[in-house]
Amino acid sequence: LKLGSNQHSMCASVAGLQLPSAVPSLTDGSALDELFVWTCSEGEEAAVEPSIAAQAPQVSCNDADAHLQLSAAATALAVEPWAAQDARQFVGACSSAVHFGFYGCCVVRDVMSPAQCDALADYVDVRLAEACSFVEESGLDEATYVGDVFGKLRCRQRRWDIKLPMEGLVLEAMQSLGFSLGQLLSAAVGLDALLTELSCIVSDPGAPQQPLHSDSRSHDPGMLSALVALQEVTRAMGPTVLCPQTHCLAGSELLRSVRPHTDETAARVLGYQDRAIEEMSGTHVACQRGSAVVYDSRLIHCGGANLSSAEGGARRRMFVATFAMPGKVPR
Repeated sequence: LKLGSNQHSMCASVAGLQLPSAVPSLTDGSALDELFVWTCSEGEEAAVEPSIAAQAPQVSCNDADAHLQLSAAATALAVEPWAAQDARQFVGACSSAVHFGFYGCCVVRDVMSPAQCDALADYVDVRLAEACSFVEESGLDEATYVGDVFGKLRCRQRRWDIKLPMEGLVLEAMQSLGFSLGQLLSAAVGLDALLTELSCIVSDPGAPQQPLHSDSRSHDPGMLSALVALQEVTRAMGPTVLCPQTHCLAGSELLRSVRPHTDETAARVLGYQDRAIEEMSGTHVACQRGSAVVYDSRLIHCGGANLSSAEGGARRRMFVATFAMPGKVPR
């Protein structure tokens, strides 16, 4: 995908974007520089260099005794939303890269338009219904099946990870993602990073909270996920819980000290998750439609509990794209 800011682009559905004759295949492991090529309008600076990420004041990833300086104030600052326009600009991209390197996460507003989110949400609902029918008709167990239509996911009761094809509305969504976050992505994971996951996580009322976890086996940087809300996400809908600054060995050690169990049953122990999240200075990231929740895959996080409809719960759809440097494999 070739991204730019030409207002007379031939692609009317996404302003400022043109498509080459061939679109890279997700199954081939599309490289970031093949997916997103950025150009600037008059008066803008050139694209941010990938080396910006190295300038971020990161918490030590090798020292288990490192002081994480976790606090409610730092957590609030970590998830204070950025405007997509700021993330696109050179200065904004530099600032957001440093912010991301330090906290391990950020939130960017208006990555997708409301109309785009609504259309993609409807499409996801259809894909989910078709996927559930396929699994049932094939005699498979929806709670454990991982394959062509569903990805691997923790706590699958009323929660699904639906794999998406790189075409149509999904392709347009990736174009918007690249246009808004391309500078940050290239700074955080480099231009050689590969698109390793393209899906939508859906949770319905009654979905339990996941146990706190990270998505990476390594303490080295090199993988991140962007989750875009396809509708407003309220506290009652079980927003993603992020624990800023825990993308390091010290964060993993702290989690082990507050989490006596590693299986999903621990997430259902009354009060356990609340205590663990408090110890980790975690926050439930409620956000507007079209906002992207971006986090380093080493960061401690989880999906929240989607309450009953009577308590304000509702279907929550998060469009997911994961990028990893070559050699980094998601769990």
